[in-house]
Amino acid sequence: MINLLSYCAVDTERCRPTEPFRCPGKENVCISIQYLCDGAPDCKDNYDEDPRLCTAAKRPPIDETANFLQTLLTQHGPNYLEKLFGRKARDALEPLGGVQKVAEALSESETLEDFGKALHLMRSDLDHLREVFVAVESGDLSLLKSLGIKDTELADLKFFLDKLVSTGFLD
Repeated sequence: MINLLSYCAVDTERCRPTEPFRCPGKENVCISIQYLCDGAPDCKDNYDEDPRLCTAAKRPPIDETANFLQTLLTQHGPNYLEKLFGRKARDALEPLGGVQKVAEALSESETLEDFGKALHLMRSDLDHLREVFVAVESGDLSLLKSLGIKDTELADLKFFLDKLVSTGFLD
């Protein structure tokens, strides 16, 4: 798992405030945030151009995503997310590795296909999830309603899914 926050936090002992991103390793290589994911490697191991890091930098933080998923489960029951992710999302996402693992996969997976591979989703579940995203992207919320998602839940769910779509999740 990429822990973006640990590297993006200002490291006052090793890095200057103008270059708060510390490349992993023993050497003290610090770069400005503007050089993250800019197409030119600045860290010795190209870590600053790692696709998972670059994807995670565009997405909501993992903790925020995990909290959102957990809130949905707490409010609507342990099988609520089965409506989105398929049968493997039963029992509070345990068959998929739990809330934290799903949040990490949503944050770090560049595309929906990558997400499916990370969580070993069946093709039918992945196709269903794509349909949900396409419906949200096109503004056709009738699919979400047909899945049993209430009007009061639509805005939050749409906001969350829109964030993923806007960062290339469907590409």
